[in-house]
Amino acid sequence: ELPYIWNGDSYNAAGTYDVTLTSSAGCDSIATLVLNVNSILSSTTNETICENQLPYSWNGNSFNAAGTYDVMLTSSVGCDSIATLILSVNPVLTSTTPVTICSNELPYSWNGNTFNAAGTYTVSLAGTTGCDSIATLELTVNAATTSSTAVAVCENELPYTWNGNNFNAAGTYSVNLTNSTGCDSVASLVLTVTDIKTSTTTANICASQLPYSWNGVNYNAAGAY
Repeated sequence: ELPYIWNGDSYNAAGTYDVTLTSSAGCDSIATLVLNVNSILSSTTNETICENQLPYSWNGNSFNAAGTYDVMLTSSVGCDSIATLILSVNPVLTSTTPVTICSNELPYSWNGNTFNAAGTYTVSLAGTTGCDSIATLELTVNAATTSSTAVAVCENELPYTWNGNNFNAAGTYSVNLTNSTGCDSVASLVLTVTDIKTSTTTANICASQLPYSWNGVNYNAAGAY
């Protein structure tokens, strides 16, 4: 508010000033001014917040981004007070993790949480700046597959080879394989073994009847065939 005008004079600083005036009776009148000058106050506030705390309220004002902001206040002595806010904003971090597992690996543990099925899951963690870190898990679960194969063989075809294993008798057998997705595949073999049938035929013929034909084969001499 300087310079201060009083009785037609200007004053640029605090102090005690006398002026000689003329009273209504025509005599000198000594007028004294005791001038006090209160200073303009200023202050600076440094504030660091997380992005999800925006807008930030300060001295009745809202701020939506990092920056340096000045506001005019009134001090306790009634003068202007210039308050400065230096606002820093740390970002909220985000990350996405794709994971593929087999169904027999459930439940799946991630960042201290347990998940029992495929899906997209989000958890809030604490970042290095003290702000939230939003981590997303994209969990894919591949199923274990099963299959059953029925095979009938003759006894003389034993042992029967299937998926790298040999089987010597009829029965139901299971082997663990890996399917195209890298997960377990339980394959079952239902093996049926048919017996070899035997029979004996006795034929008596005369030499003049040779060759003897039996089951499409000709025999020229006595014997067991």
